[in-house]
This record gives sequence, structure tokens and C-alpha cells, in this order.
Amino acid sequence: MAINAETIANLSPARKLILMLVVAGIIVGAYWYGFYRSKARILETMEAEYSTKQAKLNENEAIVRNLPRFKEEVDKLNVRLKTVVRELPNRREIPDLLETISNLGALNGLEVVYVKPRPDVNKVFFAEVPIQIKVKGGYHEVGMFFDAVSKLPRIINISDVTMGNPREDKDSGALQLDVSTTATTYRYIEKGG
Repeated sequence: MAINAETIANLSPARKLILMLVVAGIIVGAYWYGFYRSKARILETMEAEYSTKQAKLNENEAIVRNLPRFKEEVDKLNVRLKTVVRELPNRREIPDLLETISNLGALNGLEVVYVKPRPDVNKVFFAEVPIQIKVKGGYHEVGMFFDAVSKLPRIINISDVTMGNPREDKDSGALQLDVSTTATTYRYIEKGG
């Protein structure tokens, strides 16, 4: 049976309605399949991108709102960095440190036998700088010397303290000791050195 205008005109009204619904369904299906479906996917992708970019924008706006606080924090960190660099310098300042330690020993009533630097021990971003120290004097003078060293602006750790050879001083009658120790300070290792 061929479908033409006369065949359609002779159909009952119910069949004409069904035919119109089928044709409308075919048109809607073709539109959905051929055009709307791909556009809907693009729209979903764009909405996801929009959400991501909106979240990033909100984050950046929050940073901008807090920028004065962040600048203040950076200034505080720069001040702290200067303090840390003084405690952990980036270059060897051993000659000055050796002289300072020797002077502290003498100021605290000790006889400084020697103050010798030993080879550096490199770590990840800093180096340990050990210094071998030998002094002679009283127990309390040694304690005052260690206290004076602890008050230097640099980080200095005293370890491997050995006290021995006790003897009485002929002039004062005080007990005298030979003291050997290692004072370890640190230096920052800059990249490439």
C-alpha cells in the first residue's frame, strides 16, 4: 500500500491523530539524536568547567581580600629569616667564631689549650661544623664558659664533654680539670655549594 495524500485524507480521525503523533515523535527523536544530545553534552562539559573556574575565582578573590594580611605575614617571615640566617649563616665564619670561643674561655678564667675546626659534615641543606676545644680550669668556670657559648647568636651545640686529670691549683688551692669537648655549629648550604 502506497502512502499518498489521498490515503492519508481517507484515514479516520483517530488514525490521523496517531499518524501525526508518530511523525511528531520521529521529528522529535531525530532532533534529539541529531542535534540536542551533542549540544547537551557540550553544555554539561561547559557547566563543569564553569563550576571549576568559579571555585578558582572565589579562591583568588579570597586571596585578594587577605592580601594585606599575607603581605604582613611575609614581612614577619622575612624578619624571622634574617634571624635564622644569623643563627645558620650561609658561609663559613669560622675564624671569627674561633676567636670568640677563645675569648669566652679566657674571660671565664679558663686556659684555652686549643680551639680547632674539624671537617664539615654535609647534610641535606646545611652542614655541621664541628670545633674541637680543649681548656683547663675549674668546674664552675667551665660551666660559665658553656653558658656564655650558649648565649652566642649562632646555634652551637656542646657535646662529647670529657673532664679529667683533676689536680689542685698550687696558688688558689682550687680543683683544676682538663676539659675536652666538641662544639658543633651549622651553616646553610646554598645550591651549588
